[in-house]
Amino acid sequence: MFEIIEDGAQLDDGVKVGNYAIVKKGAKIGKNTIIGDYSYIDSNVVIGENNYIGSGVYLKGNIQIGNSNHILDKTVIGLSSKHIGYHFYQGRVIIGNNNFISNDCAIDCGNNHLSDKYPELLPYLSIDLPKGDYEDATIIGNRCYILNNVTIHHNCRIGLGDIPNCTNEYDTIICSGCCLNGFVQLHKGCELGSGTYIREFVSIGEGAYTAMMSHIVKDVPPLAFILGDANKGNPEKFIEKFNLSAEQILSLQRKFSDKRSGRLKCY
Repeated sequence: MFEIIEDGAQLDDGVKVGNYAIVKKGAKIGKNTIIGDYSYIDSNVVIGENNYIGSGVYLKGNIQIGNSNHILDKTVIGLSSKHIGYHFYQGRVIIGNNNFISNDCAIDCGNNHLSDKYPELLPYLSIDLPKGDYEDATIIGNRCYILNNVTIHHNCRIGLGDIPNCTNEYDTIICSGCCLNGFVQLHKGCELGSGTYIREFVSIGEGAYTAMMSHIVKDVPPLAFILGDANKGNPEKFIEKFNLSAEQILSLQRKFSDKRSGRLKCY
């Protein structure tokens, strides 16, 4: 083995580090996690137990990864926030448990852009977050399935919401080639068809679905079906997928209407 593990890196029992991988001082890796060949694990990265990190994965900056995630080859997590004309404090990426992130994805860290630029949006973007200060974080929740070549920009919140877990292994699905711009909220149970583009600050309600190559520039209510640029109504298969009652559906829709930012219209 030709890995480089710096003094001060903390590796628990059962951790395996591949050839030519680099684990920097201060990194923490939990039990039975596998780090693939040529990967880079930065000093402020904390990885939980039973994770698989593929070959050539680059984890840069302040990153927290939970348990039992699969992150495949050449994915880059922790890229600097990008916004023309601004330079931001380097924030965090938080990834929960039981997620699948395929190869060649890019996930930006968060920033504190809203504190001075749009402070009125702070309460809007804190909906569904656990208690604490998460302004500077890009967050991927639990049970998300993210296919290859997906770009998730700064301060996005993926897979958060109040609906129960579905009977499938994953609740929230992002297909290949999607792009989520800054501060997008993609709630639990959504499915994005391949090549979907989502404008910054858009909120997509629980269980909504977008067809391939959709271009989303407005907020999308829960359980909607977006085809191209039009809302075609509530897809029955998503109501069945989460076994929701009529009362639960109405509650989701009311909550979504109450929390919207007012910056964007709704489909």
